[in-house]
Amino acid sequence: MTNREKKFTLLLVLTVIVAAVYYLFGVKDGINLLVALGTVGMTLIIVYIEVIKSWIQKPEIKIEFANEPPYCHPDKGKKGSKIYWCHFAIFNNGRSQADDCEAVLERVWDWNNKKENSEQKERKFIPSNLKWSAEDRHEDFERACFKTIYPGGRRYFCDIARVEEKGNKFNFELARPLKSQNNSLLRGKHKIQISIYSKNGVKVTKKFVIDWCGEWKETSPEMQECLKIKML
Repeated sequence: MTNREKKFTLLLVLTVIVAAVYYLFGVKDGINLLVALGTVGMTLIIVYIEVIKSWIQKPEIKIEFANEPPYCHPDKGKKGSKIYWCHFAIFNNGRSQADDCEAVLERVWDWNNKKENSEQKERKFIPSNLKWSAEDRHEDFERACFKTIYPGGRRYFCDIARVEEKGNKFNFELARPLKSQNNSLLRGKHKIQISIYSKNGVKVTKKFVIDWCGEWKETSPEMQECLKIKML
């Protein structure tokens, strides 16, 4: 909601309260007028503190992504192996912090790449938490899943997946992978849905189309061409 919309809503609430007080008190003389104004003032204070203030100052989560660094980039693993990372960024455009934010990979679709003009088919996929970048995946599950997003423009990165040179696999970077389902993508075209949940904010959902050639490439530009990701 824009600041203009918030101001209009506040004005609308004020108008409704004044009209209600007018009909309830029947403002006919100075005493009733003072009572009415006092009631309106106190009501506005209560409404502002309890409702409007928290509404106007609530966190406002935004998602940012592009198929280029720093969102997609090569790196080296702990044992010197080559890895190509895919992340998206989250920032808070509101006026208060967003508490206990979770990034959840909710849905996965695959295209049948052996057929021309094939339709996408949704997998039976159990929603799973994605890992916040630079957090350990297995040592501390809560720390890897939950993040406080502060306002002010700072970007917080969350992992989508990684491709390792050995194996040429596109693996989702999950905080706790489920062995009962396929957590990777084969060569071809796919679509995924990711949602950001928070304790005191509104759910934000984005879809991504992933076109994966299935082969490791040595340079970043080659990998960007081989692994094309677009946020819808």
